[in-house]
Amino acid sequence: MKLISKILCVVLVLVVALCAASCSLSQQYAYQKDGVELPIGVYVYNLYSAYSQAQSYAQKSDKYDSTTGRYDGKKSFLKMEITDGDGNKAIAEDWIKDKAKENTIDAIAVLSKYTQLGGTMDEATPNTKYVDLVPYASYYGYDESVKLSDMAAPYEEYGIGFDSWLFCQQLDTMENVAFEKEYGKGGPSEVSDEDLTKFFKENYTSYKYISVPLYETIETTPDDGSSETTSTNQPLSDKVIADYKKEFEGYASTLSKGGSYDDVAKKYMKAHDVESDPTQSQVTVIDKDTTDELSKAILDMKDGQAMTIEIGDSDDSKTLYLLYREPIENQVKDYTDPEKYRSTVLSKMKHDEFHEFLESYAKDNGFELSSACNDYNPSMFEKK
Repeated sequence: MKLISKILCVVLVLVVALCAASCSLSQQYAYQKDGVELPIGVYVYNLYSAYSQAQSYAQKSDKYDSTTGRYDGKKSFLKMEITDGDGNKAIAEDWIKDKAKENTIDAIAVLSKYTQLGGTMDEATPNTKYVDLVPYASYYGYDESVKLSDMAAPYEEYGIGFDSWLFCQQLDTMENVAFEKEYGKGGPSEVSDEDLTKFFKENYTSYKYISVPLYETIETTPDDGSSETTSTNQPLSDKVIADYKKEFEGYASTLSKGGSYDDVAKKYMKAHDVESDPTQSQVTVIDKDTTDELSKAILDMKDGQAMTIEIGDSDDSKTLYLLYREPIENQVKDYTDPEKYRSTVLSKMKHDEFHEFLESYAKDNGFELSSACNDYNPSMFEKK
């Protein structure tokens, strides 16, 4: 179960209403107890998702034939051993069933906790436009004219009704709402501003840099007049490189002595006749075991320190960086502000804890799927 940053506040009223009042596949339920109801279509959707995931693992085998969906000549891939993303081995059919069960129980825990924390049907307004559900419609090849019902239609052949499909699309948003209610202002596990600030200052790093390649890319066209061009990198002259290094080291010295970064950036822009600020900025958590050279250099710096560093394996690929580790205090206000990035820091702080809590919550409440789930098997998705 994953926790994502809040996408939009959308159609939860429709989801909860439909889950409570209707279902697909002839009024069968995957779970129905204490006012929490999940249509059997939610389980079938998870079964289908797990089937597709397992098939992607099967495709990594030399014995798998992508044109027939079978392996070793004629057998269904459901009978082959796969290795999942965590390195676990299992027969595909068993892995699919286990994953579908796990994800459906997770969904029960999210819906149950959401309801328990006071999630109401007036927290969102229904909308039928797919683009309002996911703000990346164009990424998936859909335009704003596509409605939710159109998106759900392909799943109907497997008996997955619109209500079940919609619930599965909104599960991450619902989980996020439950998370905010749990740890946000007034929640049972409210995180104080003091604790959040302490976590932010101890774990986040703020840095800026300006970079310049120590090579130029040269494109050549063949003498035969063909349109094909070849690109090669050629190191800059020793003098030009030396000049850049001297310039950047001067900037680093100014910054380390407490100088203004904005003033340094303006000075660089004026010196090189640059109209747009070339600065790259990040406020992030850097893994202490990182192998990235830039990140490693930043971790070794102190707040308010600046330095120059060359990164690249050869003279025709090296880049010179002016690094500045900005005092993290400068970012505290924005990253603890509810109207800006507080939710991002809160998620980083409590994500794993909430995930573990939901797992324990499901076990403590003994969530079990209904026997109706046994009537559906991965083979139902195979093309005849």
